[in-house]
Amino acid sequence: MFVADAHCDTLFKIAIKGMAPGNCTVTPKRLTEGGVGLQTFALFAGREGPKGTPYADGLAMLAAASWLDAPMLTNDLPDLPPETPMGIFSCEGGEMLEGSLERLTEFQLAARLRMIALTWNFENEIGHPAKEGPKGGLKPFGIKLLAAMDRYGILADVSHLNEAGFWDVCEHTALPPIASHSNCRWLCDVPRNLKREQVRAIIDRGGFIGVNFYSNFLKSDGPATIDDVVRHIDALCELGAEHVIGFGSDFDGIDAWPEGLGDPSAFPALLDALRKRGYSEATLEGLAGLNLWYLLKRAEREAKIK
Repeated sequence: MFVADAHCDTLFKIAIKGMAPGNCTVTPKRLTEGGVGLQTFALFAGREGPKGTPYADGLAMLAAASWLDAPMLTNDLPDLPPETPMGIFSCEGGEMLEGSLERLTEFQLAARLRMIALTWNFENEIGHPAKEGPKGGLKPFGIKLLAAMDRYGILADVSHLNEAGFWDVCEHTALPPIASHSNCRWLCDVPRNLKREQVRAIIDRGGFIGVNFYSNFLKSDGPATIDDVVRHIDALCELGAEHVIGFGSDFDGIDAWPEGLGDPSAFPALLDALRKRGYSEATLEGLAGLNLWYLLKRAEREAKIK
């Protein structure tokens, strides 16, 4: 079964933290063992936000992608989902663009970005993060950026964005919004998780929600298990999200994960748990990867600039 993962921080670990590729959580061998045909590799703006060196770090992560023993898809996606691990690029933290549409074009030409998380945990030129509260929508550059992203076929990722910014994205982007690595706030009350009305808005617009494997976003009291991941998927499906959800593991960006789900090789165990829960094979194929795949293909088709 084709598996797609909407978020990992492996390139940050390699390029900025100096970790050997073979020591990362996400490796081609583990992707193969887990049936992952498409892995999204984030260019992460870093833990200092705009005060750091996000642009330079982004270039370093792009260069480090050549050290991964997996092809990066920087042209149109193939007609069919890949059967062996391949990668695509995203951006986590729009401060990497330095408030410049020229920087967006530069990264797009070099990496073919598929999605941009407009903020990480810091306010930037685009908007305000979930970590700092719900108020304060997108800034003027953020509105301009969304229009440019639509032209390039880049999806707006709201996983770290605050609530006011979320609703601004829904109003101002033509492409569906996505939350590449977020869970249900009514099950685990942290700012990074989504409220029911946000989930419904993503469903109504045909977007995507990648369930995050970080234990602290799955469960507020103690270590999480695979059953907690299933619990969040169940809750999303109860709202009608079965066609817009998938996985956003956050591997190499988290320090606590569900027991038995510590790296990509464990994706079959999660799918088995969902199968035992009663999910049909057709629904599982969507959850595993096709929901994300079809949205990425739609974004390509609707791009005005290739």
